[in-house]
Amino acid sequence: MFFWFIYVFSSLLISYILSTFFSTKIRTIILFLALALLLTPENMGIGSQKPSPIVFSFIFELIFEQSISIRTLRPLVFSLPLAFALSLLFLRFKKRFSLS
Repeated sequence: MFFWFIYVFSSLLISYILSTFFSTKIRTIILFLALALLLTPENMGIGSQKPSPIVFSFIFELIFEQSISIRTLRPLVFSLPLAFALSLLFLRFKKRFSLS
């Protein structure tokens, strides 16, 4: 449990730092997409119930098992479009309700 707290906090920090390198127009989109990429969980194995970050599971399979499995990346099909839609929704609300 403590591992996930540290991982979520560091993912927020990494996503924020990564988004500061881009222009203000796409900063929010990059922030949400980086968070979705880093925080999407995946079960460690077929019968396992332990979640692990999808990025590290994919790298583990790529390096140690020497295979590229699309099954590992399947949760990103749902989380990346959702993150993109949420970032556009956030930008629309921000534009609508800002004072300037």
